[in-house]
Amino acid sequence: MKRVLCAILALACLSISANTQTEPGQNTLSLDERLGTDDGAALAILFGANMHGNLDLCDCNYPRGGLARRVGYVEAFKRKFKDTPVIQVEGGYFFFGSIGYPMADLKNDQVARAFSRFPPDVINIGRDDLSYAQRILSKEGLSERTKKFPMIKNLISANAVFGADAEPPPPYTVKEVAGPRIYGGKKSIKIGFIGLAAPTNPGAGVIDATVSNMFQTVTRVVLKARKECDVLVLVAHCDLDSALRLASENLEVDVVISADSGGIYNPRRIGNTLVVSAAPGNTQESDLRLYIDKEGQITYKFRANDLDALVPVDPAAAAFADAARAERERILQ
Repeated sequence: MKRVLCAILALACLSISANTQTEPGQNTLSLDERLGTDDGAALAILFGANMHGNLDLCDCNYPRGGLARRVGYVEAFKRKFKDTPVIQVEGGYFFFGSIGYPMADLKNDQVARAFSRFPPDVINIGRDDLSYAQRILSKEGLSERTKKFPMIKNLISANAVFGADAEPPPPYTVKEVAGPRIYGGKKSIKIGFIGLAAPTNPGAGVIDATVSNMFQTVTRVVLKARKECDVLVLVAHCDLDSALRLASENLEVDVVISADSGGIYNPRRIGNTLVVSAAPGNTQESDLRLYIDKEGQITYKFRANDLDALVPVDPAAAAFADAARAERERILQ
């Protein structure tokens, strides 16, 4: 497999900017129009992040996001681009971030159920996911819990620190994908995903012991994973500057996803490595498309679209979110 030599960066006119949010009312195109025409993509990696335990729309001036729209986006993509298989990725901070009181525990449980019924293929554990992840990965009862929450099998983290009573997730996973445009349909492609989480910043002289240093940890994982895949992706719940550093220090990586960048920014190139970002608050779905030419060289196009009212809602996911909301309201009564 030839390493990626170049990347074509397509900036969708209504969705890529240096701003963290799109202004209210800006989108007038349907999702079908924003997805664009079928230009021969061999594979797509669709990703989002930062749900913060919220299955509903964001509490903001321009309501976006939500489980039903995110699932609806992915399903609409699959319907439109039937020859382009999809890998769906969660970049991190999907759980509520706290545990130990009824509402927090319920929100976390609802996300685990949601991701088990509407599962992302790859789920990176962010720093704020660790409290609940430690609980659901407890060795005691793990087999039965995995049956209840199959999403556990999709978790990855290369630098999360777990206690002795928990079963750590793998540092990376490799997804093997076949399709009519992948090497002419003659063989599959292997996409590797490594999970990383940046620490919190508790203050001078204080170290966040829940994660190891991701810059020191990732290199050995990259060297191992690189041997097992054709394309290697770092899914890092970190800011853009940290993602750029990860790219510059790990030249064998093809793509770095900055899942806590604070906004959708223009893609960056560090050598042959492409750095892309996820939106805050699960308000947009990022869309990275891979193209394979006759020589086996891979190029990319990136865009991100608002999960706004013009995105079709998935009925089953909407019903799940409604039932979850009613369940939370009963606690408040």
